[in-house]
Amino acid sequence: MISGALQFFKYAYLCRQKSAMKRFALGALVVLFACPQVGAQDSAFTINGQLEKTKTGMVYLTIYENDKAVSDSSVITGGTFKFTGFVPSPSFSVLRMASRPKDNLAFYVEAAKINITGTGDSLPLLSVHGSAVNDDDKLLKERLKNVTAWEDANSKLFEKAYHDKDKAVMDSLDQVDLAVLAEKRKVVSQFVKSYPNSMRSAIAIYENYAYYAEASDVEPLYNQLTPSVRNSVTGKAIKKMMDTYSLVAIGKTAPEIIETTTDSTPLSLSSLRGKYVLLDFWASWCGPCRRENPRIVDAYNLFKDKGFTIYAVSYDTKKEKWKKAIKDDQLAWYQVSDLQGWQNSTSDQYGIKAIPANFLLDKDGKIIAKNIFGDALKSKLKELME
Repeated sequence: MISGALQFFKYAYLCRQKSAMKRFALGALVVLFACPQVGAQDSAFTINGQLEKTKTGMVYLTIYENDKAVSDSSVITGGTFKFTGFVPSPSFSVLRMASRPKDNLAFYVEAAKINITGTGDSLPLLSVHGSAVNDDDKLLKERLKNVTAWEDANSKLFEKAYHDKDKAVMDSLDQVDLAVLAEKRKVVSQFVKSYPNSMRSAIAIYENYAYYAEASDVEPLYNQLTPSVRNSVTGKAIKKMMDTYSLVAIGKTAPEIIETTTDSTPLSLSSLRGKYVLLDFWASWCGPCRRENPRIVDAYNLFKDKGFTIYAVSYDTKKEKWKKAIKDDQLAWYQVSDLQGWQNSTSDQYGIKAIPANFLLDKDGKIIAKNIFGDALKSKLKELME
């Protein structure tokens, strides 16, 4: 899956260039950690740093907000540095030094007095104190240790396959990604049960269920959170996510989409009623989408004369790249886009935080299947039409 890696800030940093080559699970967290710069006293944070071996220089803090990254810098004097600001909700952040761009500390900034200490010659080894979210993050990381090791091993295999242009292996490893996600969700479920009053629990729900999930997956976890966590910015984002999932559940009528074709002609999804329709979300820059396209072409050619068509929504921003991908991949079906990338209105409307993604609609426009790829798509169409 491909997430809007640059927007999905945690993936942009942690998703390790390798995941950026794989499926991106978009910026689910983009919505999650919106941090308007307000001056409320209970939103104030202070970060005090103390480095034993690094006595001078500059340190940079990047706090990832709604659709942008907010950066600040501090002079290291005698091994100490300081940052202050406001964050109404815990925000994923990265501390770095310009001289060591790959040497980063990832942590959460929240409204608290946070202390960062250590030698300073290896930023990832710095310790973060005074923050409940970061304390709980350590607990969750420990529980996820085995899954993380599996994910890292899979990423290394993917890097090699990507370098070798071995599409078959990349496809198989995409499936492993989904298995990794399933295991993460098991760990997160137990973590939420153990720590219902932790903001890290809410963050973990959003991180791991903001794509390829259903309201029925999320609601039991959400209901375990304490009222104060449910009423937080993150808790409200989870509730909004569940509401969206409910609107595009199997059995529901697919919400209307009206976007423009490559020749700038508006085309509505509802205009295709009377046929089975695959509502496909993709982009020219999405590697897994492009690898999936030949399989969709096969399905389309098999069933296009039996009452099946495709309405594809592209998350591109460059029209010429979009058109070239359509031509190169020989996509002969309906193509639309507003060329707004992840800001496409369907991202919120359908809860699309990862691509490729799809919805199969019946002749009345009702959703009958979701995220079916490869042979599964052909099997479902055969079941419906033969």
